[in-house]
Parts: sequence; structure tokens; C-alpha cells
Amino acid sequence: MRRDIVADVNRFGGLALRSRLRELGASTRTVSLAVERGALRIPRRGWVCTASAPPDAVRAVQLGGILGGSSALRSYGIWVDGTGLVIATARTASRLPPLAANERRIWMNARFPIPAGRPWRVSVVDALLQHATVVNRPSLIASVDSAVHTHRMSPPELGRLIEALPERLHGIRREVDGRSMSGTETKLRLGCVAAGLRVELQASIAKVGFVDLLLDGWLIVEVDSHEFHDTPINQHHDRVRDGNAVLGSFGQLRFDYVLVQSHLDWCIQVILARLQGGPPAAR
Repeated sequence: MRRDIVADVNRFGGLALRSRLRELGASTRTVSLAVERGALRIPRRGWVCTASAPPDAVRAVQLGGILGGSSALRSYGIWVDGTGLVIATARTASRLPPLAANERRIWMNARFPIPAGRPWRVSVVDALLQHATVVNRPSLIASVDSAVHTHRMSPPELGRLIEALPERLHGIRREVDGRSMSGTETKLRLGCVAAGLRVELQASIAKVGFVDLLLDGWLIVEVDSHEFHDTPINQHHDRVRDGNAVLGSFGQLRFDYVLVQSHLDWCIQVILARLQGGPPAAR
């Protein structure tokens, strides 16, 4: 039966090594014909891609590498700090094209197998190890939290990550909690814990639902993202939750992405001031 070469490439996320296609039974002639008719293109020698290939991954391949660090984590749907393209490149690579603005090359020392289904990015564990070299401790914990929450990293893989991290970071194992639904939620949680507060994650409250953080048993703290809180329907839902929190005699504060990312100390000061005022009337 004649192979559908485009479907084969799409099995790898739209970007595939020619060697892997040969393993599937695709001949060199079949690949060449697909390139000639425009169904496939060649981003770099040894690779082919379809129009649906992730642009960042194609760019990384064009630059002689694959997605690494924060770029690889982002491709997995894992929360990260920072922007720009991170290209993981083999130390033996030569004749590498120059980088553009906001692109960074790291020399790959992959300790864990690159996923066979997506050969254009490093593994989650290696991406976190690479990311750990350029971010601070809270940002790293936020990304690890996200990897656990999204089930991109299993408990055994988490253990292997901790073992592979520098010894000074081994203690993050006690601070990782996969219940956090965003990196900003993790960062605010860590700030509250550092301030000596009693924090409950994803506490369930009658007529309110699950809340991001519950402090000292009565103060609800939410971290609003653009994705889940900017639409009129979501804003209406939030107002109903807020009202039910008031009726239940809970205190409440809301912060957004920018406030947590850029003004975390101020957020903690606001929380401490609100807690100092005491809880609302007894429920």
C-alpha cells in the first residue's frame, strides 16, 4: 500500500527526520516527490516539514538544533518564565547559522531520551534541567509544578529530575505541589509560605468552588489570568463567586499576572495587611 508521506510527517508533529521516515518505509523518491509538489519542505538537511509544523521548532532546526529549555517546555504546554527562542545544539554541530535577536543557543547535554514522536525538542526533564541554569528558584519551581499538574512529568521522572539538579536545588522537592494551576499561582503560594502564612491550595468552598489559595482558613486569594478571566462570561462567573464568598463570610483578594510577576512583594504586603484586619463576621 502506498504511504501517505504527509500523514507520516504529521505523526511527528509536522517536522520529521528523513531517517525516521525511511524506518516507516518511505523511500527517498517518495520524499523528494512530496518536496517537489510542495507538500513538504526542507528546513535543513536531514529534515522535512509540513505547513502545520510549529514555527519555533522549524526555526530551531534551521539553526542547527532542536527546541530546548524554556522553548521546549512551552511546546509541551508547561508554564515558563521568559520569552525568546532557546535552541539546543549538539556540541559536534558545525556551520551553524547566526542567531537573530531574542534567540539563544545552548550546547546540548541530553541525559534523557528525546521523545521519538517529537524529535524536534528535548525531553521534559532535560528541558527543566536546562531551564534551571537561567531562572531563579521560584521560577523553576513554578515550571516543575506546571509539568506535574499537566501530567507531562511522572513521579519517577520528578525523582530523576531532582537527582540530576545541582545539590543546592534538591530541596525544591518539598516545595513542588502539582495542584497549582499556573506558574503565578505557584509563585504567590511560595511568597505566602515564606511570609509564614498557612496556605491551602485549591480549597473547595461551598457555593464558591475551588479557590487558588485559602490563607489562614478565611482569606481567599485568586490569581486571574487573561486566558480564563477576560471574557464577559468568565468575569460574570467570577463576580458570582465573589458574591458567594462574601455571603459565606470569607475575605477575598484578586491579583493578576503582572502584579504577581512584577510586584510580588507588594502582593504579599497587601495580603498581610488584609490578614491583620482579621476575618469577616463569624460564619
